[in-house]
Amino acid sequence: MLTKVEVLQHQESAYDLGKKQWDLLDALESRYESTDMSKLIHDGKFLDDIWHPIDSVYEAIDFNKLFPNKNHFPLELFCRVACYELIVVHGYSSGTIFAGQAAFVNQIINTTAWGKIMYAERNQPFSLLSTLEPETLTNIAQARLARNGAISETGFSFLAQCLRLKDLEIISVFVTGMIFPWSEQEITIRNWLYQLEEVAGVIKVKGFYAPLPFEHVSNIVQHALPIVEKHNDALISFFNDLKTIIDSFDNVKKLAVDNAKRSKKCAVLVDKHQDMFALILPIKYRPFNKNGNYTPIQAQWLSDILQLVKSACSWIILLSTGLRNVDMRELRINCCRPSKRFNGMWWLVADVKKTKNRLIIPVSEPTYKAVKLLESARFHDSIFLITNNLNTESNGRSGRALTYDEIGKIRTGVTLNSLLKKLADTYDFSIATIADDDADATSHCIRATLAGYIAENSHAAILILKRLFGHSNALMPNEYLYRNPLVIKRRDELQLKITEDLAEDMAHAVTHGEVSGRNGERLLKGAAHMKAEIEQEFQLKNQSLTEMQLFQTLEERLKQTLLDDMRNGETYALLTPMAVICNRACNNTSDSPCAAQSNNHERISSGVKKAITDALSTLPNPAQCVGVSCPDALLGKKWSRRLLEDFDFYYKYRNVIDPKSTIEEDAKIFISMYAAPLMAIYGDERAEGYFHVVS
Repeated sequence: MLTKVEVLQHQESAYDLGKKQWDLLDALESRYESTDMSKLIHDGKFLDDIWHPIDSVYEAIDFNKLFPNKNHFPLELFCRVACYELIVVHGYSSGTIFAGQAAFVNQIINTTAWGKIMYAERNQPFSLLSTLEPETLTNIAQARLARNGAISETGFSFLAQCLRLKDLEIISVFVTGMIFPWSEQEITIRNWLYQLEEVAGVIKVKGFYAPLPFEHVSNIVQHALPIVEKHNDALISFFNDLKTIIDSFDNVKKLAVDNAKRSKKCAVLVDKHQDMFALILPIKYRPFNKNGNYTPIQAQWLSDILQLVKSACSWIILLSTGLRNVDMRELRINCCRPSKRFNGMWWLVADVKKTKNRLIIPVSEPTYKAVKLLESARFHDSIFLITNNLNTESNGRSGRALTYDEIGKIRTGVTLNSLLKKLADTYDFSIATIADDDADATSHCIRATLAGYIAENSHAAILILKRLFGHSNALMPNEYLYRNPLVIKRRDELQLKITEDLAEDMAHAVTHGEVSGRNGERLLKGAAHMKAEIEQEFQLKNQSLTEMQLFQTLEERLKQTLLDDMRNGETYALLTPMAVICNRACNNTSDSPCAAQSNNHERISSGVKKAITDALSTLPNPAQCVGVSCPDALLGKKWSRRLLEDFDFYYKYRNVIDPKSTIEEDAKIFISMYAAPLMAIYGDERAEGYFHVVS
């Protein structure tokens, strides 16, 4: 019996497949090699080994370092095309895409799990990205979590963004069919990684920016404002004159600046403003020079004064606008203009990178002056408002001439944060935040600080922050106002401190009989009972007790009792505008005198019967405090002194005013109401009979 045998030529089939794939790569290379790259890189071509991005924190993208193995050419070419299309055509930020590409290579490609995808010698077949299995990406992420305890979503985001190119015919064959583990679960990359972190037990608490305490902000303003306001005109004149001196030297920019700093003209200019600099930063001279007819200025001092002025101006702008670090660095010359409708108001224009929208922020004169001063405080012509201190117009690494949109640009957030520290370092004060590690404030910490001030002073905080900070939704302001754990912790600490101080003041006042009002009478009776118990305890122990020890023990027990009541929510213990403490019990369901009227209006408007509302707890309204006529009001010698001052006012003036005037009636009512309780705590501070006033 004959058997038909079919021989399959596997090598030839693989070769045919490889040839077709490499023909496609050649066509892809041919299409893009002459592409205009002027919107993406400086003076370069698509296939250059190194790209110098136009608008990115990356000075150079070195493809030889990213893909040192030539067998990675298919993947390298794909990444080049992806970067171009995503940035130039789809409008992604170059910083985002280049960072994503770097993370994609370092965290995903350079792993054993990636295998030979898009990897082959010339004319050899290779696996496409569509062969990448979801399980492979999961294994890569899990392995990195186990090894490093953390992983960034940036590389995975880059891979997901590449899928957007599936409609591009010449590249669709490489990406079509890619399936991601997060897509299968219909969740975001961040949530997918969060699940893996949870399984690996490496959940990391989301970082929040800690705000600055008030005293540190006060120091910043105190030291920055004189530079920005008091010396504004003189500093602008100085920097303009210094730039004229620099321009007079016919050298490349760096040499011109260096020569200008050492010149006699510069020394004369600085000496002209020596009175001003004595207040800002004392002048430092070089010890000698070869001409001998003048003493040159220390070049470092000139750099320091420039940085100090920039630091002061940057603080004022940050505290006025709450801009992000990157948006501060993107501010341009002439970004602040006067309002045509309102005197004393200026508009600051900022392009927000994160949300890709333009903010028009109303600012006051100090911010405007800070902007104008920054426009002069520079060694070079630049379109950016806040510039670096470099005296060069070329790239130090490649020697390439910088373009107009690169000269003077601060490329990283670290540089701007370092600039902010210059003010505090010069005048030796702290800019530590409320964080436990006392970390110095960054520009983003100012956003958290500003958010806190707005929340404290406006009921429309969410709307204001959304508008001011350029948030695309109302959830982000919530992060600043209510969900920042650093703020919550600090708020709890302050609340505890205030509670402890109040309990201590109340205990001291009760112990020494310095309270009055009906609530004060009840506390004094309770203190007398507690005092008797203490004496009885010591008698049972056959221990003697001096009067001082008795008072100390009584005060300590009273403080602990009052503190426990406050912490456990048994009493409100609120200091009201009427200079009395509302010591109302929290379980009291009856209407307090200060809230009775408003509660009654609410009951009528809601239609709910009083029998029902009486069973519910109602809150007091300290803003409408009725003072000593309330049974829960506690007067104390330490906190009720304002009532004594009011009493003194009425006492002195009631006999010199028209008896029929309204103030006479007010005086009679006030004096009759407060004479007795004030005499109980302030009787030793006034003459005998002072409070025995006949109305």
